[in-house]
Amino acid sequence: MAMNARIMFYIIITALVGITIFTLFSQMTNSSNVSGEPAKTAVGGWYFTLAFISNVLLTIVSIYSFVVYRNKFPLITNVCYITLIILVFLLSIGDFSMYSKQPSSFYSPKGIGTWINFGILYFVAEEVYATRIFKFFRTVCYIVIAYNLMRLAMLGTISSRSDTLSAFGETTIFLIWVYPFFFLDDSDKTNFAKLIKYGTMMLVAFFTFAIASRSYLLIMIIFLLIKLRRDLKGGKNAMLIIVMTGMSLCIGYYFIANIHNFNSIKGILNIFSGRIDDDTRTSQLKEFLGQYNIDKLFTGVGPSGTWNWYSQKEPHYEWLDNQFMLLTWWFGIQTFLVYLLFLAYPLFRKNTYNNIVISNAKILIFFWILACGGLAIYATFSTKFFYYFISLSIGVATLNVRELRILMVKPQAATAVV
Repeated sequence: MAMNARIMFYIIITALVGITIFTLFSQMTNSSNVSGEPAKTAVGGWYFTLAFISNVLLTIVSIYSFVVYRNKFPLITNVCYITLIILVFLLSIGDFSMYSKQPSSFYSPKGIGTWINFGILYFVAEEVYATRIFKFFRTVCYIVIAYNLMRLAMLGTISSRSDTLSAFGETTIFLIWVYPFFFLDDSDKTNFAKLIKYGTMMLVAFFTFAIASRSYLLIMIIFLLIKLRRDLKGGKNAMLIIVMTGMSLCIGYYFIANIHNFNSIKGILNIFSGRIDDDTRTSQLKEFLGQYNIDKLFTGVGPSGTWNWYSQKEPHYEWLDNQFMLLTWWFGIQTFLVYLLFLAYPLFRKNTYNNIVISNAKILIFFWILACGGLAIYATFSTKFFYYFISLSIGVATLNVRELRILMVKPQAATAVV
């Protein structure tokens, strides 16, 4: 068993490295986009093949992990996982031909492979190896931050939102859904460590601002407030927080006073301010619901379904900025309800020792539910890098048997957390 776990670990790391490479190269060549929709430019580069192979490896791991570790997870999680796969399979039977025409669609948001790969959450039961996987994600966060800074420096003048989305849109979405998990932990025991952590989070917030995402910027602010509340609890770190706030205000004032000297920041500010009252989702939902066939409420339209987004001149459009409605449209309302239960159950599961890692996983899942419900765009169930992290977070929040490793459970020293 130990040997098998080690093999599975190395397969996971190999696959995640492949997906990391794909994410960076596809963003670099702008041949994939953040929404999970099919690429609008030519695909088929070597990194697409690498991503497909990586996802196949994770399918093997997901099936193995479910078979071996399912008894360490609640029955309701197991039932939801299997039910989702069965429902997606049955309601996709009429569209299986798309897999032969375009094999990569097997790992699209509508593809069966994507739903099978949710099973990576079960590998969290191998806590020694799971710890290393989480460390790998944290390392990738720093690599992606460096990558984003490089891409920002290469941009020069920014004239439209598509400039920043093309430069670091997808990598920023990865940071939004992964780095806060590490930002909210209590590993920063020294003032210097806290300064580094807050500084890094401010960079992630800046990238979010740069892609002009209002909802994600709000989420980043909430994450910062949660961390501040924890750090200020009991009067600790008050002076450090005051110093950081003062430094932030001074830096902010300097940039505002000299905004004419920073073309990139000026362009970003103009783009963001221009989107303050922009609302395309309401009209999109109205158009979609106007074409929705209520007779398909339980059977769905299948993964090949399309609708016409007239206001955007998008005939045969496949997507929607509300993932729960999109899931209902594809695979019926019962599939949406099972997926919602799959996500929501970890939130209501008791955190016996007020463990901060479990709390952070729950916070991440909570905001993911809001995002899928329409709070944010570029959020969809997928085989994208960030969603594998969300799946692992579900595993952290639902694991029954917890050793003293990744979750660092110390009953004798437990303290309440947000």
